[in-house]
Amino acid sequence: MDRSNIAQVMGLFSRMLVMTSMLLIAPFAASDGHTATEINLPSESFTVTGELMNLELTTTGGTITVAGKAGVYGRVFLTYNMTLNPNSTSQGAFTGKGMGIDADGNRNAGVRSGVWKREGTMFTMHELDDITDGNQALCKATLDIATGEFEMTFYLL
Repeated sequence: MDRSNIAQVMGLFSRMLVMTSMLLIAPFAASDGHTATEINLPSESFTVTGELMNLELTTTGGTITVAGKAGVYGRVFLTYNMTLNPNSTSQGAFTGKGMGIDADGNRNAGVRSGVWKREGTMFTMHELDDITDGNQALCKATLDIATGEFEMTFYLL
């Protein structure tokens, strides 16, 4: 066996050893103490209730603005800059901003992004928010465009 054949065999053996190691270790690997199929919602949450303030349509989606009361954040204003999924007229993605002012005049703001889906007149948005007070949140919001009623469950991460 010449040197080039030995190098090929050694390279093949090394790749096989790495692949075997990955296959043996992968089932036991977990991030943050969770299994691969587990997502735990934080126990701390609050509900935001509000109403549709504005709906502005574009050729690629539109912008929805809602206002409501959000616990420690006081009166909040939220925008959803929505885009359509090119293969569906009832789902897509969004980015947006939020701002809240509490009774003492303290202001917080945030950026948000997520996905949305529409069934009939009901929009459901799943989102991640990053807030200027250092909090981050996972949120699920619903908006009935027939009535203007808005509700969001806000889970602090």
